[in-house]
Amino acid sequence: MKKLCVLATVVLALCASSAASATDHVGKWSAGGYLGYAFGFGDAFNEYKFSYGTPGSVYSYSYQNKLGFCVGGQVKYGLKPNLDLVGNLDYQTGDVDVKGRTAGFGYGVSDSYDFTALLANVLYTLSPEKKTTPNVTGGLGIYMDGDTNLGINLGGGIEHFFQENLSLDAGARFHMIFSDGDNVTFLQIRAGLMYYFGVK
Repeated sequence: MKKLCVLATVVLALCASSAASATDHVGKWSAGGYLGYAFGFGDAFNEYKFSYGTPGSVYSYSYQNKLGFCVGGQVKYGLKPNLDLVGNLDYQTGDVDVKGRTAGFGYGVSDSYDFTALLANVLYTLSPEKKTTPNVTGGLGIYMDGDTNLGINLGGGIEHFFQENLSLDAGARFHMIFSDGDNVTFLQIRAGLMYYFGVK
């Protein structure tokens, strides 16, 4: 929760800065980066508990999969004043927490992991003529962690222009990865900067 508060404070502080109005970015490229945090949902992120043994000697343990920080970059190309093609490269971190107890002694270990996603999205901007523009997005993704799986993502956010070629891009994105077992679902909350090429 503290991590989210820090991220929200940074976003609000940037939005409070003076800004220029947004311009028409049709036919132009933009690029940027972002930092965020993710939360998992469903069976893949439940806590699972197990125990076995005799009444005098019981061994028990539990494990839970948790996501953490993410970092990424994106490029956009303006098709229309309110429509962009977006490509993302995401790097997502996570941990598996394992806790156990045997013969009165307890222990806990954590094993980190990560995965990478390549996303292809369409972004629709609701008020392209304003300096603060809400948007919605959706698309397909390839998720790689040793294995490769397809997935979808949906989300939305705001883009706030400090000047004609520089903006703050903040929002949330819901992911669903299609795997051989249960589908993996998670939510990313993230914020970053975008730079527009060819705009003065």
